[in-house]
Amino acid sequence: MISSTLPVLFSLAFAFAAQAQLTETLLHSFSPPPRGANPYTGLIRDAAGNLYGTTGSGGAENAGAVYKLNTAGQLIVLYSFTGGSDGSGPRSGVVRDSAGNFYGTTVYGGTYGAGVVYKLTTTGQLTPLYSFTGGSDGAYPYSGVIRDSTGNLYGTTAYGGTGYHNAGDGVVWELSTAGQLTVLHTFAGGAEGAYPYAGVIRDATGNLYGTTYFGGGSNAGVVYKVDTSNNETVLYNFTGGTDGANPYSNVIRDSAGNLYGTTFAGGAAGLGVLYKLNTANHETPMYSFLGGADGANPFGGVVRDSTGNFYGTTIYGGTSRAGVVYQVTAAGSESVLYTFTGGSDGTGPYAGVIRDSSGNIYGTAAYGGAAGEGVVFELNTAGAQTVLYGFPESIGGYGPNSGVILDGAGNLYGATPQGGPVGAGLVYRMSAAGHETVLYSFKGGTDGSQPNAGVIRDSSGNVYGTTFNGGTSGHGTVYKVDTAGNETVLYNFMGGPDGSNPYGGVVRDSADTLYGTTWFGGTAGAGVIYKVDTSGNETVLYNFTGPPGDARSYSALYRDSAGNLYGVSYAGGTAGFGAVYKLDTSNNYTVLYNFTGGSDGRYPYAGVIRDPAGNLYGTTEVGGVYYGGVVYTVDTSGNETVLYNFTGGSDGDYPNGGLVRDSTGNLYGTTTYGGASGWGAVYELDTANNLTVLYSFAGAFDGANPQAGVVRDSAGNLYGTTQSGGTGNVGAVFKIAGAAAAR
Repeated sequence: MISSTLPVLFSLAFAFAAQAQLTETLLHSFSPPPRGANPYTGLIRDAAGNLYGTTGSGGAENAGAVYKLNTAGQLIVLYSFTGGSDGSGPRSGVVRDSAGNFYGTTVYGGTYGAGVVYKLTTTGQLTPLYSFTGGSDGAYPYSGVIRDSTGNLYGTTAYGGTGYHNAGDGVVWELSTAGQLTVLHTFAGGAEGAYPYAGVIRDATGNLYGTTYFGGGSNAGVVYKVDTSNNETVLYNFTGGTDGANPYSNVIRDSAGNLYGTTFAGGAAGLGVLYKLNTANHETPMYSFLGGADGANPFGGVVRDSTGNFYGTTIYGGTSRAGVVYQVTAAGSESVLYTFTGGSDGTGPYAGVIRDSSGNIYGTAAYGGAAGEGVVFELNTAGAQTVLYGFPESIGGYGPNSGVILDGAGNLYGATPQGGPVGAGLVYRMSAAGHETVLYSFKGGTDGSQPNAGVIRDSSGNVYGTTFNGGTSGHGTVYKVDTAGNETVLYNFMGGPDGSNPYGGVVRDSADTLYGTTWFGGTAGAGVIYKVDTSGNETVLYNFTGPPGDARSYSALYRDSAGNLYGVSYAGGTAGFGAVYKLDTSNNYTVLYNFTGGSDGRYPYAGVIRDPAGNLYGTTEVGGVYYGGVVYTVDTSGNETVLYNFTGGSDGDYPNGGLVRDSTGNLYGTTTYGGASGWGAVYELDTANNLTVLYSFAGAFDGANPQAGVVRDSAGNLYGTTQSGGTGNVGAVFKIAGAAAAR
């Protein structure tokens, strides 16, 4: 919780954010898959055997879709979200009433861009029942809904609540049949939990049960109860040890009142557990995933059969590192029912599964399939898998998470984590006139898959980067694409002590050695800092220890002229809200600053840059005075100063993108949300800490939600990408002209 009575520990800037809407040029719009893509959510099944679910992207406007898969294997798009008042990006499935109407949520969109609760009729008519404002009512409902016998709906939002941008870490809500929303509980962080990504279940007397991803005594999440008087009780605090950490999924409840669920992390190997919480609130880890053939990191929850066996999925692990479907007996013995290969059978089953009366299992994998956009599958009682439907692909790339780099001729280079002939992503070049050339399309196998990070380029024109998945062991790669479009895998991560799943890109020294980080792997399973030499030899320079110490990085490293490396851990540090660190040339690791999660910011998503005097500059995703994120500097003595607090309004919200700095010390960056229309902004912060919004995205053809920062040419033009928006609503490459004139 960030209190308004906190002492002022840092020098804060409350500068007015000026507006200077400059000229934007849309250089390129990526194209979406037409019938939906990336089914992150689970399924429901009717009496006739038809399956229903949602996709997180794709559809006519790439804002996701609700679909029906009939028993003949035909997929019917029941509704394509537009990304407007109807919502965008559902991350949960649907429930269905006795008349056949569907109910669910979208994470984004709606009147205020903070998500909606919707109803979809049997004739395909969608009605937004409620639009979250992002204020005291909550924001971004990642979970779905449950429905009581009178038609009231219940759910959670992962963010928002009372004093959003000050204190709100999510809410539990009820929506009446008249469309009246009541906040039953607001999470304030700390001991009572924070960020309920999971939804709720309800017992016969009306009590609600759920989990939070963070918060609790060890910031590893909690299991909670909200009673009929709206009082919250923490039933269990995860410690982050063998009991588990970071529950993402819903709980289930047996007839005796015991609760069961999974945690994404923690356990004996740090890779998640299946747990039981009895009526005395004693927690027992029933099974700890070890990260080998048994699977790793269960994202979805479990279902239970009449004999007490549990069924679920893991998004990683298995022999191909593409996830598994598992069974755990009441005695805690695990059997792998199916191992995904990462190919046409799918990869990354984020959701749990359902079972029919014969014991057949149905589920989804968010990626993989013939086109790489995910599958709906059936697993029979003998363990044979059938792909019931593979979502089709758009041939081009789309949804760029990373930004671009610029060569001397004005060409831009980047990567998209999705798209290409098999949906495994691609590397592209964009001319100054906006003509796109695909340099390499990943095949999703040993060459790698899902290049989430940006690229770098050497003086000969070769391009280097990382893939999050794929490679010989499925744990990601470091790659090179030469000027003729030939790809070489420089290193295959094995998923053990060498690291696993690099989310950030690489930096390069004069000897062509590459340096980077991984999100998983290493001795503690929390990632590593590594280098790869020109012969393809990898050396682990540092092992992250995991929360509450140092842990994982989304971003690339910064390397100074002496060879020291600088970076950020997203949720590490002494308070679990992130840290800025240095790794010197002798591989000595020093934490330069630990974020407290208050006015100094929390969760540094982007990396850091460094000025000639050795000061570091970066951003935090959230936190600060208004909880909209901050721009900060850390000096050579480890003192942090907040240069700007985003309010979450017209000046921007969630500055996930990194910074660039011009020769006079002005900083430039992006916010993923906020701005005049709520779809993100490009900003300049001058040396007096005055922020000017250079451009606010309208969320339409001009692009929306820039996840990465910008690059700047000698004329002051800025270039970057948006993750959504554009003519196909799957992202765009943009240019902001005349940024230098705004100073």
